[in-house]
Amino acid sequence: MTQDPKQIERYRGIIKFLDNAVRNIALYPPEHPSVRGVSKRVFDFLVETFETKEDVLIGVINGVLYVDDYLFYETTPYSENILKVLTGFGIDDLLIRQGVTEDELLKLVGILKVKERSKETFLRLIEQDELTHIGLKSFKMGHDEKDLPTKSLETYRDAINTMTEFFSVVGDGQLPPLTEAENLVEGFMDNLADNRSLLMLLSGLKGYDAYTYQHCVNVGILALLLAEKEGMDEKNIKWAALAGMMHDIGKVRVPSEIINKPGGLTLREWEAVKSHPLHSADVLRGMGGTDGLVQAVEGHHMHIDGGGYPVRSKVEGPSKIAQLISVVDVYDAITTVRAYKKPMSPVEAITFLENGRGTRFDPHHVDAFIAMVGAYPPGAMVRLTSNEIGMVVKAGDQGGKPTLKMVIDEKGKPFDLEQDLDLSGADAHGRVIAAVVDPVLYDISAEVAFA
Repeated sequence: MTQDPKQIERYRGIIKFLDNAVRNIALYPPEHPSVRGVSKRVFDFLVETFETKEDVLIGVINGVLYVDDYLFYETTPYSENILKVLTGFGIDDLLIRQGVTEDELLKLVGILKVKERSKETFLRLIEQDELTHIGLKSFKMGHDEKDLPTKSLETYRDAINTMTEFFSVVGDGQLPPLTEAENLVEGFMDNLADNRSLLMLLSGLKGYDAYTYQHCVNVGILALLLAEKEGMDEKNIKWAALAGMMHDIGKVRVPSEIINKPGGLTLREWEAVKSHPLHSADVLRGMGGTDGLVQAVEGHHMHIDGGGYPVRSKVEGPSKIAQLISVVDVYDAITTVRAYKKPMSPVEAITFLENGRGTRFDPHHVDAFIAMVGAYPPGAMVRLTSNEIGMVVKAGDQGGKPTLKMVIDEKGKPFDLEQDLDLSGADAHGRVIAAVVDPVLYDISAEVAFA
């Protein structure tokens, strides 16, 4: 995330005065100073930002408002209102391009104040008003699907869709066939032989709105990779991946307003959340899951020192696969943007796992996971000391420096996506990683890292 105080002030100003303009246009005509004058303040902040960037992205990720790489965790009345407006339209990636005019911005304000909100309405109105410099990020991306590694991507997308359907079916009181999840796991296992780095990249995708479904898939992939890293046999690798993918299915039996609550939970609400491993185990038992699979999902929040939940004695503690799931579940959760918490960087997450060695987590699984992902796992986006930004596409061997797909140059302009940089090689010219940035907030994802 940006640390430049002046840029942060601009981003806050864009949202503050955009909110003021949207509120005022509901009371005054567009040409009134309370509307046009405030809209002009937004325009001025954008112009300053365009001195170093070609466009500005305003959107929502997992319930958090952002402008470019700045996230509004400390909410204000104006950021909450813009969040509400964008959410109402179903917009998570509003793009304002360099060259936007004051009149275009004023028309955007008028569109954002309409009461009948949907993405289709927004797209129709910006086309009707001929807003050539304002649209959605998807307009800019325009990637050709045939150029993507379709085998792995299709498996990943199918898995997200299947988990979404599973949650819906279980929520309706039915039990889907476990064979569908097993088929997805087998698809990932097939991909494992082709490209481990790509699977790791896929597990790092954080851009989907449906957090729980994607989290389940990501945990399944990470569990598969870690089980394989540890040398487990094929049966246990499959069990680990399946348990990872299904570990949170029981959350569908916990009220959604509790699961998605942005603030702290009451004792009663927390007890409801803590019941989800038992619900997951009950669902899998009903689907015909093996005892090992049921024990793995039931124990994924149990600590090896006897803590965690559901409460069990040390003798009855979590199974080996449950302990493995615990590590990858926590890693994916704490590195993901949520409405109620900031994400940790991969480096901070690794430290968190290390601090839990021997108490919360089994040291064997922690050590194997760190050896697998390195300090900067594939999919992580980093800023170099040169101010360039790149995506990690290959972790460094034995804790060495990673290989990056260079994305943004030192002036904030896109790189050729084919340009790789091995930070351990001579071409690095002394450049080192200065900070981790959020890949979701840039026009690059794991989908194109290997294009």
